[in-house]
Amino acid sequence: MSDCLRKLSFCDEVVVVADRCTDRSQEIARRNGCVVIDGIFPLESQRKAAGAAACTGDWILEIEPDELVDAHLAWEIRAVLQMRQDGDHYDLPIDNYVGETLVRDGWAGQLSARREIRLYKRGLKSWQARRLNAPSILAGRSGGALKGAVRRILGRDTGGLVERLNRLAAIAAEDIADRKRQPWAIQSLAAGAGVFLMGFVLRGGWREGRMGLLVATLSATFPLLAQVRARDVIEARKAAVAAEAATRVSRLRDLRYGTR
Repeated sequence: MSDCLRKLSFCDEVVVVADRCTDRSQEIARRNGCVVIDGIFPLESQRKAAGAAACTGDWILEIEPDELVDAHLAWEIRAVLQMRQDGDHYDLPIDNYVGETLVRDGWAGQLSARREIRLYKRGLKSWQARRLNAPSILAGRSGGALKGAVRRILGRDTGGLVERLNRLAAIAAEDIADRKRQPWAIQSLAAGAGVFLMGFVLRGGWREGRMGLLVATLSATFPLLAQVRARDVIEARKAAVAAEAATRVSRLRDLRYGTR
C-alpha cells in the first residue's frame, strides 16, 4: 500500500477508504498525508461511493491498493485535465502483472480487466449495489482512453493468482446467495466455457502462451466455483438463523422456569 500511495503524490488530495481494516493501513495512509474514511462497507459499491463522496476536487482518479501509477501516466493525467478535457470521463488501460510477468492479453470474466473507467468528474459516477466488481453508472461523455496504463499486481506468482481467484469467488458467492433464484450448474459451466473462449481466443490469450492458458482456465472456473461456494454461504446462513432461533427458545425457557 505504501508504494501505491507514494505513486499518487501528484494528486491534490488522496482519500483512502478503510473497510474494517485490522492492519496498519490507516496509519500508513495518514503518515502519507491521506484523508482516511473508516467504516464498515459490506458492499464494494458502498465503499466506492464513500470514497467518491469524500473527494473535494473536480476530478477523481480511482485506484486500488494493488495498483501503481507510474510517472508517465501521472504526467498524462495532469496534461489531460489541464489542457485537453475532451470528455467527462476517461478509460485507463490496465497492465496486469503476475509477479514480474506482464500478461497483456486474454483477460475476461472477474479475475481482471484490460481497461476500466477510472478518471472522471466528481458526481458523474455511481455504482450498482454489489460486493464484487460493482457495475458503474456514468453520466456525461467519454473522452476515450489514455495511453499510459495502470500497473496492477495480481499476485507474487501463479499461486497468488489462484489465491486471488479463490478470494474473489468467495466474495461473489455472497452476491449469488442474495439472489432469489440460484443458477443451475449447467448455466455456470456454460458461462465458464464462454469466458474461456472470450479470453483465450477472442481477446488473444493464446498470444501469452502457458500464462494465457492459465488465465483463461482460471477465469472459466470462476462461475462454477462461485456458485458452489454460494451454496455453502446459503447453508451457513440457514444454520446461523436456526442457531439464533434455538438460543431464543432456550432463553424463553430459562425465563419461564426461572419465574416459577
